[in-house]
Amino acid sequence: MFERFTDEARRSIICAQEESKALGHDRIGTEHLLLGLFHDDVGGAAVTLQSFGVTLEAARDAVVALVGRGDGPSSGHIPFTPRAKRVLERSLRAALKLDHSYIGSEHLLLGLVDEGEGAAADLFARLAIDPREARRRARSALAAAPPAGSTLPGPSGPPPFAAYDQANKQARELARQLETVRAAKDAALDEGDVDQAVALRKRERIILAVRSGLLRDIAAAETPPAPPSEQPPN
Repeated sequence: MFERFTDEARRSIICAQEESKALGHDRIGTEHLLLGLFHDDVGGAAVTLQSFGVTLEAARDAVVALVGRGDGPSSGHIPFTPRAKRVLERSLRAALKLDHSYIGSEHLLLGLVDEGEGAAADLFARLAIDPREARRRARSALAAAPPAGSTLPGPSGPPPFAAYDQANKQARELARQLETVRAAKDAALDEGDVDQAVALRKRERIILAVRSGLLRDIAAAETPPAPPSEQPPN
């Protein structure tokens, strides 16, 4: 399975391991997988999660509040919990369902959402991250650069009006991220760091894709329903 992982997905696993070590835990659970996905260098999953206005620090605090800190080993091999292994399997299934031959960080997020139980599920609730909306945005991030022959679901309907203000807030957060990434990309180009500029351009495309989905939802919520058509008299 790990042979299918993109570099970003591999980094998310490494970050999950480091988060577990830093918290003194002796395993990699779903909570650590979620923390690993919040890191800025893991691509579409990080953009998706951050679009809810949640930072890595806030997510880490939520993990500590949920499971506490441990006094486990700070080095050496740390095993995955059975539930975390199931998440990895679900990420593979999510990729296959979309006809993708690779597993990216977005697929790992889909695997966490599809698991629906365990520490990560509790953290979604604590952090006010709607799993269904996270799934949709992760797919939008995947759509930013789909591989040849991939198939992706069409856009969903507009959100309930109660979610309108939240979608606006999240769109503003994505706009802020976009501004930061574009400034960093321009700086990398000025310094001749082509590799960094290319990586930032990829992140820019992902942010644009996720924001585009949000803006469609906002526009749909603002559009009044069409009046009923008048029936001609008999």
